[in-house]
Amino acid sequence: MTGYSETFRGDVSTWEVDSTEHFTVAYYYEKFEAATWRFLRQAGVDPAAARTTEALTHYKAELRGRDIYRVETAVIEAGETPTIAHRLFNAETGGLCTTMQQTLSGISLAGPAVQWDGDAREERPVPSDDAGWVPALSDIARPSEVDWAGNLSLAGYIHRFSTANSFIMSAFGMTSEYMIKNRIGLSTFEFQLVFHGQAKPGDMIDVESCIAQLGGSSMRLYHRMRNAETGADIAGLSQFGVQLDLDARRPSRIADDLRERAQVLLATG
Repeated sequence: MTGYSETFRGDVSTWEVDSTEHFTVAYYYEKFEAATWRFLRQAGVDPAAARTTEALTHYKAELRGRDIYRVETAVIEAGETPTIAHRLFNAETGGLCTTMQQTLSGISLAGPAVQWDGDAREERPVPSDDAGWVPALSDIARPSEVDWAGNLSLAGYIHRFSTANSFIMSAFGMTSEYMIKNRIGLSTFEFQLVFHGQAKPGDMIDVESCIAQLGGSSMRLYHRMRNAETGADIAGLSQFGVQLDLDARRPSRIADDLRERAQVLLATG
């Protein structure tokens, strides 16, 4: 398809692999952030003026240690709040691994826009205050984590949401010890990320998490990030994933005893 330009090339470094033994989701966002910067610069737009308001990401195939990849980017919706799309390919096999639709504010992009032929957004409800929220992170945004505009980088947000995963999963028994013993992990296949504000160096951050949906092998977790001093909403992440058998590299059914505990935390509205 025409209209895309290459914006990034890289490989999966050892320190970018997580406990599920594949490319850590936060590092996808680090590379997409770099791809956005290059794309906007090449379009004659100041990237430092751009703010991400939403990002919809679908993870389709794994990247593992030493894999090489490339990113292509295009405008799929022009105007005052444009949406750009990134497609990440395994550079060796040519296989499409990940797509991201990123909506921006603070800049405008002219057309023509490329017609998006990837996954559509599915509306997923945000759990109410009555859900089984678990305190999942208390942290501070560090100066070393900011982007070129001085805000917490996209990867900085996702690293914190990943930490929050560990707390909400531990709350129903899917602890690190359990996952190591049973050779399982959580493999994400969709992120719906929404920003309500920005975190800057020195800001104190809290995250609460809950279980929004529960399937046979799948679950949707929802995380809400707030400024710990003001209570203002910063970001929300809806994360869909499956329990992954690390040896077979296939989804596996969540154990019944864990499912019973998870039901207690399941959002009902």
